[in-house]
Amino acid sequence: MATSEDQGVATGQGEGELETLRRELAASQARERELQAEVALFKGALDAISDSINIRNLDASHRYANPVALAWMNVAQIGEIERAERSWRYLSEDEASQIQLDDTPSRRVLNGETDPAALTATGLHIDDATGARRWLNGTAAPIRDQSGTMIAVVNVVRDVTMQRAHEDALVQRTEQLRERDAEKAALIRELEELVLELSAPALEVWDGVLVVPVVGALDARRGLDLLESTLIAVRQYRSRVVIVDLTGATVDSAVSAQQLARLTRALALLGAECVLAGIRPALAQFLIERDLAPTGVRAYSNLKHALRGLVSTG
Repeated sequence: MATSEDQGVATGQGEGELETLRRELAASQARERELQAEVALFKGALDAISDSINIRNLDASHRYANPVALAWMNVAQIGEIERAERSWRYLSEDEASQIQLDDTPSRRVLNGETDPAALTATGLHIDDATGARRWLNGTAAPIRDQSGTMIAVVNVVRDVTMQRAHEDALVQRTEQLRERDAEKAALIRELEELVLELSAPALEVWDGVLVVPVVGALDARRGLDLLESTLIAVRQYRSRVVIVDLTGATVDSAVSAQQLARLTRALALLGAECVLAGIRPALAQFLIERDLAPTGVRAYSNLKHALRGLVSTG
């Protein structure tokens, strides 16, 4: 038979165990409140995001949808999403084919797809019920527990309608600029041809004497054109003297000087003398310093002096 002392010991032990349970319960309740606060914090963060956030269970049912997702679906609660989805059409980026629900990123995750490229998609979503059209970019990813087991799928969808509009406008503007550049390039070519035609017209000032004014840079191409047109004019007019007027020309390179030298040699072969007019001091210094001055060629500061020189020498 238990003594009063034994009963007192048992009572003390029971009270100790009860106090331990109370402390454990209080700690558990405090931890539960902390977890609830964390859940509320994360839910508040998801609710505040401007993108559509949707979490699906492994059976593809909807577990969570933030306010943006509900608004896009035009529903008030999660249970109405599946019905709303049936009124949506998903078109590919080229708007040529329809995307089936099983081909959306979240369904691909549920079907075991792991390739990141396959878990992101952009398409045109059309709500047949409201007529709303949105370009949406969606990315899905698995949610795993501590053991690595997938327990749900999160799908983040961003409205890229404005971005697509800006991209389309940029493409259109780029195409317009490309067309304008092509038109400008064609115009430049036409102007270059016109300059070539007008820059070196051979003018017969009197019998046997031609004046060939040169305007602009005398590069290899223009030098060849000048040579050809001048030789044709010499044969046509049977010229004895050709005055090349460089007043409006730019001769500032070895190539330019070489073109002049070629012209004087070619004229000599046809029996015509080449006379240079419009030789400015800077041009003369340039040709002398680089030993590029044509030899055996009369040169004058301007066309008037060149003509006077020809008259005085007969």
